[in-house]
Amino acid sequence: MRLLVVGGGITGLAAAWQAQRGTAAPAGGRAELEQAGVDQANAKQANAKQASLEQVSVEVVVVEAADHLGGKLRTEISNGLLIEHGPDSFVAYRPAALKLIDELGLTDQVISISGTRTVYLRSRGRLRPLPAGMGMVLPTKLWPFVTTGILSPLDKLRAGLDLALPRKLRAGQDVTIGGFLRSRLGNGIVQRFADPMVGGIYGASVNELSLDAVLPSLRADEDAHRSLMLASLAAGRKARAAGPRGANSPFRTLRDGLGSLITALADQLTAGGAQIFTGTEVLSLTPTATGGVSAKLGSGEGVATQIFDAVVLACGVDGSAKLLASAAPAAASALSEIPLASSNVLSLIYAEDAFAEPLTTHGWLEADGAPISGVTVSSAKWAGRAPGGKVLIRAFVPGRLGAIAAAPDDELIKAVSEHVTSVLKASKGPDQVKISRWDSVMPKYTVGQLERVATVESALAELPAWRVAGSPLRGVGVPDCVADGRRQAELALAGARSQQ
Repeated sequence: MRLLVVGGGITGLAAAWQAQRGTAAPAGGRAELEQAGVDQANAKQANAKQASLEQVSVEVVVVEAADHLGGKLRTEISNGLLIEHGPDSFVAYRPAALKLIDELGLTDQVISISGTRTVYLRSRGRLRPLPAGMGMVLPTKLWPFVTTGILSPLDKLRAGLDLALPRKLRAGQDVTIGGFLRSRLGNGIVQRFADPMVGGIYGASVNELSLDAVLPSLRADEDAHRSLMLASLAAGRKARAAGPRGANSPFRTLRDGLGSLITALADQLTAGGAQIFTGTEVLSLTPTATGGVSAKLGSGEGVATQIFDAVVLACGVDGSAKLLASAAPAAASALSEIPLASSNVLSLIYAEDAFAEPLTTHGWLEADGAPISGVTVSSAKWAGRAPGGKVLIRAFVPGRLGAIAAAPDDELIKAVSEHVTSVLKASKGPDQVKISRWDSVMPKYTVGQLERVATVESALAELPAWRVAGSPLRGVGVPDCVADGRRQAELALAGARSQQ
């Protein structure tokens, strides 16, 4: 059996890893069969299942159009600096990334944040710590919320009105997160908590993000408690009763950067027999008579056609839509309706003596108007990110900030450098700035996203060996992409077996 994986980012490489690792035949015996999901009560069925599994042999081919693997996971190490051009970490409470890291033998490379984690918002002209017990949207403790300076007294009074308001949502009606929260809690909560925190994760304003696709828990909270504040406070009491939560921060990364995860995956996939091609484009995909895939591949060496039993599309919204346009036009159309966000990451390298005192803050999110959405002081947050005498800072400029995000490099660098230097009260600007521009790469889960996902699934029902994986449909974080890449590889191969 041959599996084609289109896309060499973390989603595609995780799909290839699952196909190579997860389809190996059990060696025999009761424990191995139980792990394969075999019902031991039926010996005949168990033996048949074992025979079937023993015949599984998957040849994995990964094709990446760019000249390098990793997609948005790209680490640069230069002159003692470790610069992440895309994501710099992942959350540990979603276990897929840590599980993959463990399988690759990299667990000893996992690191947590340095020092004590304090989250700041720049609100009403000052850097202010996030109130204790504050989630991305709602408080789990009342008094820290009442006394925070992030919100004005009027903002707090308006948020308190939620305690008396009736339910707002109607069954089956998807709405924006911003619109729903504003109707219940007022604009202060939206502007100063939800948009910086939720919008920062998804690269889009909460005024366009779908409630049901991004924060469905809010619908469940209103349904169960009527008031979102009451629901959040109840959840806080329950969590505190369960005891300490453990680690100070949920964020993790790798000592040598997330690019080392890509390198390890590629090396071990290749050692296991997978074929990985960069600088190679999939020009078209056509269903075969048996439900497989005829793929036309183009590279500097020419064009070739290969036949595969299954395919996982891990090439983003545009790439997946293009390759499905002929075989599954309804799926392609639904994918094309997903808007894409752009973002810029600026790495600012300061001399340590630019600051009167050593920086201990890990950064902040912006709730006021600014040319950035937030800052991470990487050299304070993660060990080994900058050599002695240097401070490494990452600043983010998403497309939702408007014209500044599309400004020329010199204008963008000037605006961001002046703002960061001013907020941190540095005596001089950065010695060096590096820009990573990510144009139209992050799917925005706007209202109707779940319907688009359902349309893609329905349209591919007649092509069970064809699957779309990763951020277009099922989550934008590293653990989400890893988990979905692995799951879609399993489903594609199961679909191929069902066609035989």
